[in-house]
Amino acid sequence: MNNDAKKAVLRMIPYGIYVLTADDGKGNVAAATVNWVTQSAFAPPLVVVGVKADSGTYETVKAARVFALNMLGKDQKNLAFTFFRPVDVTDGKL
Repeated sequence: MNNDAKKAVLRMIPYGIYVLTADDGKGNVAAATVNWVTQSAFAPPLVVVGVKADSGTYETVKAARVFALNMLGKDQKNLAFTFFRPVDVTDGKL
């Protein structure tokens, strides 16, 4: 992705509800609803996400050193509620 495209994406981050996911590669996965996300830099492109420090999500993200941030649409409130609580992994699925 070129620098202009990265900047355009970072500028598009709205206030909203997101589902953060991470996999540390050692069998620990996390998925959590988050609502505090902000852009912190253009080069390199970085975002900051508020995650409770004593949570399993925090530990998994810290170990993975990478995460995915899924922006939810207005019609996806049900997904936000799904990830308010800790998730269980069954057969490799959340």
